[in-house]
Amino acid sequence: MIQSQHQLKNRYSLFFLTFVIICITYMIPAVDAIPSLGLIPSPDIPGIPKEGDDYSKLLAYSLYFYEAQRSGFLPENNRVSWRHNSALDDGKDRGVNLTGGYYDAGDYVKFTLPLSWVLSLISWGAIEWFEGYKLSNQTEYLREMVKWGTDWLITAHPKPSQLFVQVGSSQIDNGYWGPDTNVPYPRPAYDINSTLHGTDVAAEAAAAFASSAILFRDFFNDTIYASTLISHAINVYTFAENKTLQLSSRAIPGTYGYSTSTYTDKLVYGAIWLYKATNQTQYLDKAINYYNQFQLKDSLRIMSWDDQTGACNILLAQIYFRESSINYTNYTTWSGETERYLDRIMTNKSNCSLTNGGLLWCKGDSESASIPISLYGTFGFFMYASYASTIEKTNSYKKFASSQIDYLLGANPMKMLYVVAVHPNSPKNPHHAGAHGGTNVVNLNDPPETMYPLYGAVVGGPDINDSYRDLRSDIVQSEVALDYNSAFQGIMAYYVINTYVPPSNPEEPTNQTNSNTLIPNSSSSHQQKIIIITTSLSAFLLLVISAIIVYSFKRHKFFVGNNRKISENLEENNNKNIKQVDDSEKESQDTESETIENSEQENTSSSDTAVDVA
Repeated sequence: MIQSQHQLKNRYSLFFLTFVIICITYMIPAVDAIPSLGLIPSPDIPGIPKEGDDYSKLLAYSLYFYEAQRSGFLPENNRVSWRHNSALDDGKDRGVNLTGGYYDAGDYVKFTLPLSWVLSLISWGAIEWFEGYKLSNQTEYLREMVKWGTDWLITAHPKPSQLFVQVGSSQIDNGYWGPDTNVPYPRPAYDINSTLHGTDVAAEAAAAFASSAILFRDFFNDTIYASTLISHAINVYTFAENKTLQLSSRAIPGTYGYSTSTYTDKLVYGAIWLYKATNQTQYLDKAINYYNQFQLKDSLRIMSWDDQTGACNILLAQIYFRESSINYTNYTTWSGETERYLDRIMTNKSNCSLTNGGLLWCKGDSESASIPISLYGTFGFFMYASYASTIEKTNSYKKFASSQIDYLLGANPMKMLYVVAVHPNSPKNPHHAGAHGGTNVVNLNDPPETMYPLYGAVVGGPDINDSYRDLRSDIVQSEVALDYNSAFQGIMAYYVINTYVPPSNPEEPTNQTNSNTLIPNSSSSHQQKIIIITTSLSAFLLLVISAIIVYSFKRHKFFVGNNRKISENLEENNNKNIKQVDDSEKESQDTESETIENSEQENTSSSDTAVDVA
């Protein structure tokens, strides 16, 4: 009976211990392991980390790609050995100096519209996730990358009512395949002006000037340069809205390489960034008035260089989120609009859906470049997630966005990592004349191998069936371009913040201008959280194991002691029984002896009596 009680007690103790472990396990947040992407060893290029996490390397590679797109006189610290001084007479036909800037894609034409979108998107990502650049030792490369673009944009805006929007001819350029040392001429320069107006590109340029001004003023402490950028932003935006509103493709028909669907969203986008840069409410009022006037509500388009309505929703929600303590109604209005927009994209209720492999595919946009379109959407989801109305929304947006990055980085039917020259499964044949090293415009497979690695370039990507052919001649799938990397770069900065592991040898160039920069909205890295949780869990498990050992020892000691007591009791009882038996036997013997003695005495008495009778 006593043993059964002990067994029941032990079972309840083990059950209780198991219950405690399960409860604590559920209380500790689940931590996803951060697997290695299997990137190839980093090349011996300054600024590309040899150690550290993969996302820091991908961020650095993206910045390197932009250097590979540079035009004009290259600086002494140029890191791209096969890129040369090129297109040094740009603008001469119009009496202006338009050298510098960036080539748009794998060719040698320069465009203001996509460049402006790129500068605004990269500036936006850097403003929000600047810590990622800092942790990766890439802040100076970021500053140089943005400034190389804004310097050229300043020269392209020589007068308040004039903006050069293209240098070079696509028709001429498409007939050439070779290095930048023999860029074909002529390279005509095209502009919009008071006669030939282009609302879309002018408003887009205003957004680029204003967003980059915030970056230089608030993060690089370069207030003088920021003031110059704001001045250009105000002038070019005034130019955009004060003339007859029309698309720039109508101003220079037949020769312009980029044609947007509408200018309405660009007017809103430019005004929002001007408000953020100047804090003048007139620009916020303009943005909202244009938004309502052009009925941009309930947009179904993914945000891109062609349509920025989704970006406007997110920006307005961010603005009113920060002012929600003053006016919560405005925040609920714009957060509601933004969440309806994102939810429609995420749940296939727009023109976007998922391929069988899981890639976000937006009909009418993804056909020309599937991976960049997915990245634009991903950028928007990550950008808004921290401002969402509920934690459930935040988590769902981050989860959806993460699935797209997983696809980009190898979790797809082709097992491709759609970033050039960083992984064994990276595309081998990007459509890029300078990197290829060939000169045969008729046969782009001559030679078959790419001579110079185009590190960090994002390619156009697979088709709707998740198939990718990796052919240099396939300009849709294998194309690389400035805008393809713009969202990718910001997302990598976001990932660095959440997965950062410090490199042992930082290689960032010295930057005197941002040594005292304050970083707003900085957060602890996800890696630190993992370390804290892992350490806590390990300590808890160690305590549990120790408790089990002590418990087992005490249990063993209890049973040993108990058995010893039982043995002693048994022995004592045995001894008592033996003693009782001995005493009983002795008593019997004494009784028997006494009986015999009495018998003998009786016999003796009888004998004596008989003698007397005789």
